[in-house]
Amino acid sequence: MSPVISATNLVKSFGKHAILDGCSFAVEEGEAYGLVGLNGAGKTTLIRLLLGVLRADSGEVAVFGENPWRHDSSLHRRMGVVLDHDGMWGNLTIEQNMKIFAAAKGVGWSECRAYMDEHWSHTGIYNNRKPVKFFSRGQRMQCALCRAFLGWPALYFFDEPSVALDVDAYEHFGNLVRTARKRGASLLISSHQLDAIDDLADRVGMLRDKRLVELEGKGLQGDRLWTVGADGNPRWGAIIGEQCGGAPVFAGGEWRFETKDAGSDIPAIVKRLAGEGCAIRKVAPVAQDFSVTIRNEYRRRASEESGLGVKP
Repeated sequence: MSPVISATNLVKSFGKHAILDGCSFAVEEGEAYGLVGLNGAGKTTLIRLLLGVLRADSGEVAVFGENPWRHDSSLHRRMGVVLDHDGMWGNLTIEQNMKIFAAAKGVGWSECRAYMDEHWSHTGIYNNRKPVKFFSRGQRMQCALCRAFLGWPALYFFDEPSVALDVDAYEHFGNLVRTARKRGASLLISSHQLDAIDDLADRVGMLRDKRLVELEGKGLQGDRLWTVGADGNPRWGAIIGEQCGGAPVFAGGEWRFETKDAGSDIPAIVKRLAGEGCAIRKVAPVAQDFSVTIRNEYRRRASEESGLGVKP
């Protein structure tokens, strides 16, 4: 089955300023993909290329197997989109706006009304008669999300969707995402809010040096980070370090260390420690969130750019 989103060797510059150079990635059906990167890395530019708002200098883009630059309305009806603007007509109420968007998406007003009754009746935008331009920033973001989920499209693009949301509004957004995923939808979520990435993304790509680099993070890092529960005898640390070629750290009654070959290193470490009389309480891989990986990448990047090198 073809990916829902496919980008191959994308190149995009504005004048002499290169934004993307050989950027490639794919999002599979039913997958939530997190997009992260430092400010100015090109996240919004990439999303606009995928939507057909911008055209790549070279490379290929396919969304549902089609080129979004063709601006096929039937393709866009299959998408829910939130960019840096809420997309609402400020002089109109939320209900008036939603009538326009429902008609554009081919959704009947009764269906749209039922959707708002079920999913938005507890929010401050529901039946609010003020023109949208008088809403708060957070309320306007909720309006954008209300529009995006209308009709439950098959694919969503969210560019910093949670930045203006309070706790309740963010929880509501998460529930909408989970509802959409139960319906088989795919998502691309760009965010600096690392909790949002941890909560919602299956995979994460970081824009770095004009390309997208896949990050390993969520779940058990069984081939990388491990712990051995034991006392703090330096001899145990030396044995682990000799086997893995690193410097294990002892904290909280555990030795934590990295290994590039858990299949051979872990049995060897256990055998050597037990042979030396170490009372091993636990041997386990360490669960690690995307947020940990992303923060480490940000620190690494900042360190490289400062010329100070990467601290261990």
